[in-house]
Amino acid sequence: MIMTTILGLVKHIRSLIWLLLLMMLTACTLLPEPSPVTFYRLPPSHLMSASVFAAGLPRAITLRVNQPETSGLLSGNRIAVIPGPNQLSVYQGARWAASVPVLFRDLLIDTWQQQGKIQHIISDSEALQADIELRGTLRAFYSEYQQGRPVVIIHFDAQLVDPRSRTILASRRFAVNEVSPTTDVAAVVAAFGIAHARLANEMLGWLLAVNISDRHQQ
Repeated sequence: MIMTTILGLVKHIRSLIWLLLLMMLTACTLLPEPSPVTFYRLPPSHLMSASVFAAGLPRAITLRVNQPETSGLLSGNRIAVIPGPNQLSVYQGARWAASVPVLFRDLLIDTWQQQGKIQHIISDSEALQADIELRGTLRAFYSEYQQGRPVVIIHFDAQLVDPRSRTILASRRFAVNEVSPTTDVAAVVAAFGIAHARLANEMLGWLLAVNISDRHQQ
């Protein structure tokens, strides 16, 4: 009698275990699959302004380009968008390939190295001496819907700093806008690339106009 009761209890427990396993498997199949994420790099551009083109021989200096100061969404790798007044959001399923400060700095360096107007350009990740430093704060790096169309907006407060005396040699705010032809994320990313190229050209023209060599020799 006792053995029969025990065997019945064991069978009952096994049935419960199988039922629990079946419920767990069913629950797993009902969970939504994670949405795929596309990673975008900031596309390079070969635009060169007339002032940069006419700048002549490379400036014989070493320029260090620092990551810009940022805050909020601009510190990460989300692609920020302002879909409406007082609304700040991000494009779903899309990311920058690196954080915004790194993307911004690295493409500046790549663009200026290709243009060949400064002899040596390094980043703040390299423990090397520099004659001048480019610092600044990235105030805006997002797309904003204006009259139903996304417009890429980049605002950067730039400073040229003497790394030896820690003094500011020059400062200026740069602002560029670039309309995206469509609302597609890939088109918006391409507009980011064009806007950044325009900003890079304006900044390089300003940098070359500052008499850095003479200041460095003083």
